[in-house]
Amino acid sequence: MTIALVTGGNRGIGYGIVRRLANEYPSSAVGASGSPLTILLGSRTLDNGQKARDSILSELASSAAKVTITPLQLDISDPESIKRASAEIQSRYADQGGIDVLINNAGIALDGFDADVIRNTMATNYHATKHVIKSIPVRDGGRIVNVASMAGILRGYGPEVTQRFLDAKTEADVDAIVADYEADVRNGHCQDKGWKSAAYSTSKCALIAYTRILDADYKKAGKNVAVNACCPGYVNTDMTKGRGVKSIDEGAATPVHLALQDLKGVTGEFWENSSVSKWHQQ
Repeated sequence: MTIALVTGGNRGIGYGIVRRLANEYPSSAVGASGSPLTILLGSRTLDNGQKARDSILSELASSAAKVTITPLQLDISDPESIKRASAEIQSRYADQGGIDVLINNAGIALDGFDADVIRNTMATNYHATKHVIKSIPVRDGGRIVNVASMAGILRGYGPEVTQRFLDAKTEADVDAIVADYEADVRNGHCQDKGWKSAAYSTSKCALIAYTRILDADYKKAGKNVAVNACCPGYVNTDMTKGRGVKSIDEGAATPVHLALQDLKGVTGEFWENSSVSKWHQQ
């Protein structure tokens, strides 16, 4: 059995990812073994997850017959919800030794810019995503896909901030960058310290930096897990207030590529349009 978890899977890009995983799995590199796929559709409420599951099942191609979609209550902003979801997964699939694919799609984009917006955005997009990764084991040979954004490209910051992101070698290094950003915004030093007045953008930049570090840590530990971050594109969702130019199916293409296809050993990178892209762009 192959097990995949998609956080925020009940709507928007997450919905598209679940649907595309189910449709593409049978003909993918990961699905070549013929092992049946179970997709855990993470959703803040079980009711919303069940409705999304039923809707997706009605839309699937006949080739997705070996795919099971199971709703999972998972609100990544709630540590207790993550704890319960982790316990449920480890109990239900105790003989599996972990899941095979973790797609961290859940995230928020808040209006405005102040200390509260920064804190809440970082709490979900950065800290909570890390908490999910640490709480839900991915077995050897598995994959982690962190859905980021082109907004997370490392550009538009002052030289010192840019260099700190580039020099970050540990999770603690990125945590310190995030903490300093929050403190400088709170104390009115955002501009003069070289930060961008963009909470969502900086949270995704931090997530990409962490992705690179997590990949290096896995390699040092001898763990074979492919860890990548990606931009789904400017997708027409509630988050983009309907202004996106891509459909949710198009937005799901790169995350699903990273989850299912032959990556030729590439890991620890930032991707867009199913290809490696430069994270640091001047």
